[in-house]
Amino acid sequence: MLDKVFESYAFSMKHGVFHDLSLASSTYFQVDTLFITPSYAVLFEVKNIAGELTVIQNPPQLIRVLDSGKVSGFKSPIAQLESNCELFQDWLYSRNISLPVYGAVVLAYARQRIEVFDTNIPILFPSAVPSFIRKFPTTSPLLDDKAFADLLSQLSNSHRDFIPSPICETYSIPRRDIRTGVVCPGCGFIGMVRHSRSWHCTACGHADREAHKQAIRDWFLLFGGKMSNKDCRAFLHIARQQTAHRILRGMSLHTEGANRNRTYTMHFLSERKKRT
Repeated sequence: MLDKVFESYAFSMKHGVFHDLSLASSTYFQVDTLFITPSYAVLFEVKNIAGELTVIQNPPQLIRVLDSGKVSGFKSPIAQLESNCELFQDWLYSRNISLPVYGAVVLAYARQRIEVFDTNIPILFPSAVPSFIRKFPTTSPLLDDKAFADLLSQLSNSHRDFIPSPICETYSIPRRDIRTGVVCPGCGFIGMVRHSRSWHCTACGHADREAHKQAIRDWFLLFGGKMSNKDCRAFLHIARQQTAHRILRGMSLHTEGANRNRTYTMHFLSERKKRT
């Protein structure tokens, strides 16, 4: 969701945007989205988690409650963001670069309800990100054009492949326990319906032509390995092989085999994007 904000919004200041950026400092770390200028850097921790959310401080954790009453625990996005900001600051210092580093947590679903303990970390919805960025001063850049261009090049060249372990394998979750379907970007409802090459939410009426992209990415994060046309149809709740084929071919996935034996693999390195 945040990708679309940066694709559609034109910032006046010189800047770079990196998505899914994996770097090494004292340890490897991954930044969901980095917005960087000659004056400052902002790290965004993006959460695509539906349900009612509560972030607690001790122990650092995110608690999610679904409408069904099911309760789940996740890593605290605030703790993760604070760690990434420190590691990125160290990454800059190791290259003799001094820039202020800020951070914010971004929730994908604009209708989401969240409770957070007393913290200075901003919690934003995607639409509020541009105005949040514009509040930072840019009148006295700390890097000249050459130094900033060199920094962007170093960031791009320092990126390392991030190959996450399948979530179901890591946490021993049976596939049958995973709720399938396309998640509505508007309200978080799981089970959007495909109609006329668009996805329609039966809960809130929202329509989105690209809602399947996050669902397919989630499939690879959950299960890993190779996706077949049948896997796609089952996970997205679509009936026609031709529809699944068209969707998968539009995802820039790596393919193997042909016809009924064709499989698709997501290379997370190719998912990373940079804009300046």
